[in-house]
Amino acid sequence: MTTTDTAPARFDNERIMGLINYALLFSSVFFAGVPALVAVILAYVQRSSASPAMRQHYRFQIWIFWISVLLGAVAGICGSWAIVDMVQQARGGGDFWAPRDFDFDGVALTGRMIVLFGIAGLALIAMTLWLLAAPTVGFIRLMVSKP
Repeated sequence: MTTTDTAPARFDNERIMGLINYALLFSSVFFAGVPALVAVILAYVQRSSASPAMRQHYRFQIWIFWISVLLGAVAGICGSWAIVDMVQQARGGGDFWAPRDFDFDGVALTGRMIVLFGIAGLALIAMTLWLLAAPTVGFIRLMVSKP
C-alpha cells in the first residue's frame, strides 16, 4: 500500500467524523444542546490533525456551536431579567432577598418586560433556526466535498 492509497481513506474517515459532527449539531435542538457539546469537543480534538479542507469544516462546526451559545445566553439573560422584574413587582419592590408574600394578581407587564421577553423569544428562534440551517448547509457541502 502506498501513501496515495491511504490519503483517500484518511479523507473518508475524516469526512465521516465531520458528517457525524454536523448531525450532532443538528440534533442538539431536540436534545437540549447536549449533542452540540459532544460535537464541539470532537471538532476541537480533530481539528489539529485534519486535512486543510476538513479543518475548515471543523472551524465552521466550532463557529456554529459558539454562535448558538451566544444566542442562548442572550435569550437566558433577557428572559431571566424579565422574570426578576416580574417577581420584584409581585413582591412590591424593596429588598429582593427580604422575606415577603407574592401577589401576582397585581403584576402588570411593563414595557421593559415586554421588550426583554421579546428579545429572549427572538434569540431562541434565531438559535433554533441557526442550529437547524447551518449544520444542514455544512453537511451538504461536506457530502459534495466542498470546504
